[in-house]
Amino acid sequence: MTPAAPVKRAMAWGLLRSGALRVHRSQFENGRAMVLLYHRVNDEGDPFFPALPRSIFAAQLDYLASRYRVEPLDDVVAWLADGAEGPPRVAVTIDDGYPDTLEVVLPELERRGLPATLFLATAPPETGEPLWTDRTRWILKYATAPTLEMPALGLWQSPLEAPVARLALLKRLLPLLKALTPPEIDHAVNALEAALAPQGPPLRVLGWADVRRLAAGSISIAGHTHRHYMLSRLDDRTQEAEISTNLRLIAEHTGTRASGFAYPNGEPPDYDERAIAVLRRLGLRYAFTCRHALARPRQDPFQLPRLYTSERSLALFATRLAGLGKEEPWEAEVS
Repeated sequence: MTPAAPVKRAMAWGLLRSGALRVHRSQFENGRAMVLLYHRVNDEGDPFFPALPRSIFAAQLDYLASRYRVEPLDDVVAWLADGAEGPPRVAVTIDDGYPDTLEVVLPELERRGLPATLFLATAPPETGEPLWTDRTRWILKYATAPTLEMPALGLWQSPLEAPVARLALLKRLLPLLKALTPPEIDHAVNALEAALAPQGPPLRVLGWADVRRLAAGSISIAGHTHRHYMLSRLDDRTQEAEISTNLRLIAEHTGTRASGFAYPNGEPPDYDERAIAVLRRLGLRYAFTCRHALARPRQDPFQLPRLYTSERSLALFATRLAGLGKEEPWEAEVS
């Protein structure tokens, strides 16, 4: 937490309770969409796998349902393309797909009659194995080795005995891995597991039966690649395979063809014009980034922004929806 965080929270609550935020919303929000980005939602309190607590997620949904039009993502994108006249629209999105999407997110949405879209990485339900990002988190959480040395990644005698040290290393390691090609990532993660000898229960993943239950409920399924590699790091053939395999598996297992997509990690260096061309060629209508902003009319439909939702303060959540404030980098768990 930054030193200014308590001041920001107090100011946000002042705006919310005074009614000033409502006045700002009426003048500023029309013609804009708030597309919210979630990952894990659970009460495990595990710092290696950060999650939004269920009670906070529920409070955010209550706020949305009482003040906004929450609509299916396809409808919101179509509204933006048509010029976005009138009051703002909100769409809820979840990235990756975890068991808590079924166990927590779906029941909370259905309790309020709200729709959402899951941008699903399809390797876990297809193989039963976690994504490489989650496998890396698991290895660091359950490492038994006292130190780590991986000169190829610039890591020398990194201490691991304390959980805080393992978390600090995880924060350094994930960006280093994301910059690599898929073979390099696979080699590095395998080497990491061999070096650290983790001992812990296996990670749970969504299965295809779970995905079908989501799709039969209020959560539509859209694309997010097969194995969650950064698309800009892939050669042409691998890039197209990651996208086409993802979309094919979703169609085969849900009976519905995805119309949208979200780029893994979602920052400008993580996708490129080649990826956009593949999405267009495969017939998708839109794609979302992880750029933190409100969506506006007639933006490039293949580079639409979203809003992070990791803020625990409902007042700060409300001010961000209204276009005030900015997500601090440490607060956002980018997928």
